[in-house]
Amino acid sequence: FSEADVSRLKKKNIVIRFQGEQGIGAGVQREFFDLLSKEILNPDYALFTPSPDGATVQPNSNSYINPDHLSYFRFAGRIIGMALFHHQLLRVYFTRSFYKHILGVLVNYQDVASIDPEYASNLQVCTVLLVHLQVLS
Repeated sequence: FSEADVSRLKKKNIVIRFQGEQGIGAGVQREFFDLLSKEILNPDYALFTPSPDGATVQPNSNSYINPDHLSYFRFAGRIIGMALFHHQLLRVYFTRSFYKHILGVLVNYQDVASIDPEYASNLQVCTVLLVHLQVLS
């Protein structure tokens, strides 16, 4: 979003109405974002994949099979941002390493454990060995 888009959003509340339904307000808004977030995580779109821990998701390394995957990721980011902006919690749980990537924070081997526990364990062993080698030098 541009600065102008953000300032316009700050001035307006979002109003969601489902076709053929009477409800309006916070509950409808919550349902809208909940339904949309479930669709964003839909495996048929190949955007996100469950991590081995079963509790979190991460970007799918095969998302390129969908030629418009970058547009879909941009859309997903905007929807998640809009939900957060409007104080709507989503049932979308990303891996710690993905959150760190979004924030520009360095990822360490502990962050990778939910994605690949064996790889994380091997990285930890390598880190310990490097520390011991540095101490011996």
